[in-house]
Amino acid sequence: MNFRLFALIFLIAGSSTIYAQNLGSIQRGQRGYSPPARQQDAGEPEKPDVNLLSIERADMYQEILDIDVFTKEVLKSYLKDYYTATVNIGYDENLKFDAKRELINAERKKFETSLKEVFTEEQVEKILTEEEFGKEKKKYDKEKRQEKRKKKKRKKNKDDDGK
Repeated sequence: MNFRLFALIFLIAGSSTIYAQNLGSIQRGQRGYSPPARQQDAGEPEKPDVNLLSIERADMYQEILDIDVFTKEVLKSYLKDYYTATVNIGYDENLKFDAKRELINAERKKFETSLKEVFTEEQVEKILTEEEFGKEKKKYDKEKRQEKRKKKKRKKNKDDDGK
């Protein structure tokens, strides 16, 4: 009987100390701790598609400059050549920054001379400033988005009226 009483007291005391140590729950120093995310190799960034880029820009320039379809196609081929060269220069890991800048400037001058064969001086300046700064592209994209919104709104109103 004495032994049973001693074992019962021993079990109660032992379980209370285990409970006090919080062995089954998060430790005090680990509360709110989350391990940092593992680093993953991002890899090489993808090159932009020069075909799509030249088509989009040629459409934009057609609207801005009011040029005909043939001139637009000529411009598209010039843009494609220019974008291909600049993208290849930009993604070349062997070239340093200064060398890349010089090569891109040389491509820009070659692009400018090819444009002068077909376009007027004002049109060439517009195209070159647009390629440099891209202000007209932003306006063009904004107008396109507004047109899409208006079309959706009209379609929604038609659907609502038809019900």
